[in-house]
Amino acid sequence: MATAAPPPEDPEDHLPNRLECPICYVSYDNIFKTPLLLPCSHTFCMECLSRLCLFLKKSQEFPCPLCRCLAQIPPEGVPKIQPNLNVVAQLPQDMQVLQDVWVDGYKLCWMKKNDSSEGKGSLVTLHLLSNRGENRPSPEGLVSIEQTGCRAFCRSVWGIGVTIFTLGICLFTVLFLAIFLNKR
Repeated sequence: MATAAPPPEDPEDHLPNRLECPICYVSYDNIFKTPLLLPCSHTFCMECLSRLCLFLKKSQEFPCPLCRCLAQIPPEGVPKIQPNLNVVAQLPQDMQVLQDVWVDGYKLCWMKKNDSSEGKGSLVTLHLLSNRGENRPSPEGLVSIEQTGCRAFCRSVWGIGVTIFTLGICLFTVLFLAIFLNKR
């Protein structure tokens, strides 16, 4: 008896996987999570590639996170890598217009246009070095540890200066008392 051939795979079955970055697993958008296409045909979001290439020089090569094929950073930075237009076309209609994002030091920047007709906008930045200020819930079972006020103070320049000054006063007082009591 002949067995029935398995039904052909529906390309839509893999759609959710193709609409998220394989590094951070966040859905693509048209701003900081713009899907960027590397020469090896792998696609990653702009934020992940920017973090990956943060300390590389412009026009330097970097390895693809999946296959290790080399890709070059454009002179204008990671945001100028060619977007994957096939993925962008699968985004919701209002997210298919690519936005102008640029690198400024250790930040990705985007000018959000206000709804008013004045042409004014708001600068939106994404800091690439740290996630401070983001109110992301910590994963189950993990505890975030903050520096205590005293430890943070002692590590600062003023804290070191005050500590040295206080120790100097204490040392002077001890020596002065020792000399004063020996003369009596």
